[in-house]
Amino acid sequence: MPQESDLAALPVIRPDDPDSATGSAAGAGAAACTTSLETRRVYAGAWQAFRAWCTSQGEAPVLPVPPERVAAFVESLPPSLGANGLKLRMAAIAKHHAERNLASPTAHAAVRAALRRQQAAGEAVLARLDSCGEDLAGLRNRALLLLVQAGGLTPADVAGIDREDLRFGDGEIVLSVRPAAAPAEQAGQVVRLPRRRGDPLCPAQALERWLQRSGITYGPVFRAVSAHGRLERRLGVVGVRRILQGIETQAVAQAMPEGRKLVPGAWRKPGKGKRTRGHSPGVSPMGSPARKPGRTW
Repeated sequence: MPQESDLAALPVIRPDDPDSATGSAAGAGAAACTTSLETRRVYAGAWQAFRAWCTSQGEAPVLPVPPERVAAFVESLPPSLGANGLKLRMAAIAKHHAERNLASPTAHAAVRAALRRQQAAGEAVLARLDSCGEDLAGLRNRALLLLVQAGGLTPADVAGIDREDLRFGDGEIVLSVRPAAAPAEQAGQVVRLPRRRGDPLCPAQALERWLQRSGITYGPVFRAVSAHGRLERRLGVVGVRRILQGIETQAVAQAMPEGRKLVPGAWRKPGKGKRTRGHSPGVSPMGSPARKPGRTW
């Protein structure tokens, strides 16, 4: 995975402008003449990633690549890749077309639309992260969210992770993912989480922060946290989903205009008759299911 230093030599493409990530065939051709050997290596790695994706889809990466295929490739990338990662992959595809005097598919409207959707997805995840705190439960919630949204895991996968399923290498964390209900002897699916320095959407860094703060060295990685900050039982699939739903609800509330914030005890009309102040039984004022006495997540 290229680091930030690898990206410094790439053609300048503004992260806040998805259209600029497409580039032009002429621009990519000019850049190819001036790029260093290291940058060529990074381009080659990005092109190989695209080739591998095409092969996994049963398609051969024959040039020129149809714009619809490039758009599908963009849609398949995780939001955590960020603007630099998208820029790198689009530049590599454009470079291979420019070297053969072919028009780049990255300038097509379908690809530009896919880039905008990917950028919006990354911004949505960042908004959800902003709703998580920096306390023990907040760090756990950040790791949960990024493993699902950026790591590609399901709530069942996350609920089943034990500390013994993690291996820490140079630049990555390797997970052996097994559903929570699977027997201990069942082999898990190997998932690699690269560490990306300075990336707020990096699930590996979020997972390490949670483990360091919680002090978990064995057993379930994701556990309930009491109101007093104590670790409790393993989180089940329902608990993980409830936390993710709560993050989404909080993010939506924070995005509302100041005059329309969700307010505890807001006026409601439960049925016929006079409007009353309060909230429905079994529902907390913030709109999420109310906790039963003693329940933590």
